[in-house]
Amino acid sequence: MRACCDGCRRPLRACWCGCVKHVDNRTPVLILQHPSERDHPKGTAALLRRCLARCSLLTGERHAPPPPGGRLALLYPHTPSAARLEPGAPVDALIVLDGTWRHSRKLMHLNPWLGALPRLSLDLKGHTARYRIRRAHAAHQLSTLEAGMLALEQLESDPERYAPLHQVLEDFMRTHQKAGWPEPAMLPSD
Repeated sequence: MRACCDGCRRPLRACWCGCVKHVDNRTPVLILQHPSERDHPKGTAALLRRCLARCSLLTGERHAPPPPGGRLALLYPHTPSAARLEPGAPVDALIVLDGTWRHSRKLMHLNPWLGALPRLSLDLKGHTARYRIRRAHAAHQLSTLEAGMLALEQLESDPERYAPLHQVLEDFMRTHQKAGWPEPAMLPSD
């Protein structure tokens, strides 16, 4: 059995605890993680949780809806039938789903209350996905860390506050490479 870090539960050669940079986010974040992501070595949700001052992570397929009264938003692509979060609308908490697209759709299906939340869709104009450890099937597919960081920048109109998370992502990928884990083949650029 190989030795693991007590902090991140990764093998010592791939420990990402040194990547953590603390960020005082104004908007609390709740990450709902599909169980298959919990111990995935390339996952970034736990790293995002460790970096943000106001962040919780729940793992499971079914989640109880929060008590009524809070203004919640779901980070998820907009669809015609979903309510869109209006720019500048106050948000008490941002919900982020962690899993593959298939797992995210399953979380939506098993937790119908999520579908009733207004959605925050990321404005990715001028942004190139930086996460290169897991293969993305489309250019707009981001890691949980990168998506959460961009969502908070967009919600709070304060990119400087979240600038350290850009470095966290780079450090995480460098740690992954030093551990000797191969990168997936990249998608051709558009």
